[in-house]
Amino acid sequence: MPGLPIVSSVITADSSVLQGAVTAGVTVVVVVLALLGFGLVLLFRRRDGAKPSSASGLDALTTSANVQLVRVDQSLAAADDELGFAVAQFGETATAEFATALAGARAKVTQAFRLKQQLDDAIPESLQKRREWTLQIIALCEAASAALDAQDHDFSKLRSDEANAPASIASLRTRIGAASARLETVSATWDRLREKFDPTLSAAYATSVADARAALASATESTDAAEGGVSPAGVNAVAADLAAAEQSLHRAVGLLDGVDGAASRVDEAARALDALVLSTAADLAEARAERETAPDPQSGAEIIDAIDDIERELVTVRANGQLNPVLALDSLGAAVASLDTALASARNQQQRLEHARAALAGALVSAKSQLAAVRDFASGRRLSADARTRMAEAERELEVAESAADPVEALDAARRAVTHARDADALARYSSR
Repeated sequence: MPGLPIVSSVITADSSVLQGAVTAGVTVVVVVLALLGFGLVLLFRRRDGAKPSSASGLDALTTSANVQLVRVDQSLAAADDELGFAVAQFGETATAEFATALAGARAKVTQAFRLKQQLDDAIPESLQKRREWTLQIIALCEAASAALDAQDHDFSKLRSDEANAPASIASLRTRIGAASARLETVSATWDRLREKFDPTLSAAYATSVADARAALASATESTDAAEGGVSPAGVNAVAADLAAAEQSLHRAVGLLDGVDGAASRVDEAARALDALVLSTAADLAEARAERETAPDPQSGAEIIDAIDDIERELVTVRANGQLNPVLALDSLGAAVASLDTALASARNQQQRLEHARAALAGALVSAKSQLAAVRDFASGRRLSADARTRMAEAERELEVAESAADPVEALDAARRAVTHARDADALARYSSR
């Protein structure tokens, strides 16, 4: 039949088209599935890899941050001494830039310690956040160190010019004379501190007067040597002697200031303790009245416990509190804080403000005394980053307490400062073993 070849050809063509279409469709499906599988592999690989990428090297970064914190904090202390020497030798105008750079470096270090405190808080941060903060600590430390190094270089150059040696010698003799005149007065102050109060309060200063006397003798000797080296031509190679005299004088003044500062803190604590004992009598009267009208048994029990704690502390204070007013003020202040908590629901806002104002003075004295004790112990010692962090946080909280307008907020900050300073002291003594 004539039409059959034509039909056969059409059928063959249609089969070829259909077969091609099926093949193309299968190919497309295979490609799509392959791409989808590859995408899933990448997705899961990224998810699985996120954790190690954040944690990778974190321990090493943390160690580096702690080392740099300790190192730059020590550099700040050395820079403080250096600035004191520079001001005494060159005057405040010539050292203004150094003072500005030192303040900027200290601000960076304070920010770094604040980040370290946040990293040490009880609530853990994500690995990524810990890594970011640790890197920020390192960057802040490096920036502070660079600023201090630049100023140190500038003053090394400045000290190479000894043209003002005669004026420096005259200034040294005047200041050595003023410090020598303080020796007997400070000696009497130490005797009073030793005889009136607990011996542990004055033990750290037992040799301060004798050491200051020796340091002043050394300063005088170095000044004499410098004066002997002054050339009539005005070219004076006496920098080493002048530096030695400045260093000895600085040590002597620091020793004398230490005794005066300790006596002032103890006297201030004694006055604050007397004031706290008086205000506590009114607190106890209020607590006894509230005890009878407590809204529930638990509140009544808390008030009773707080009253018992305060009465025990008052017995101790009356027996020997004046022997160690710093310790007594801290203990009685803690007992009063517990009573404040127990009476919080019974007091109105005005009463809370009045009680906070009354307690704030003692809390501030306690915080300053605790911090001073840590600083005295830390002087000349290598402390851990944790101890320095708690110390920095105590200083920050004390600043908050001294500047806060709300007495309740100020009191809370002062009490936190006491806690951080106490922790810093414990860590400092542990790390120095």
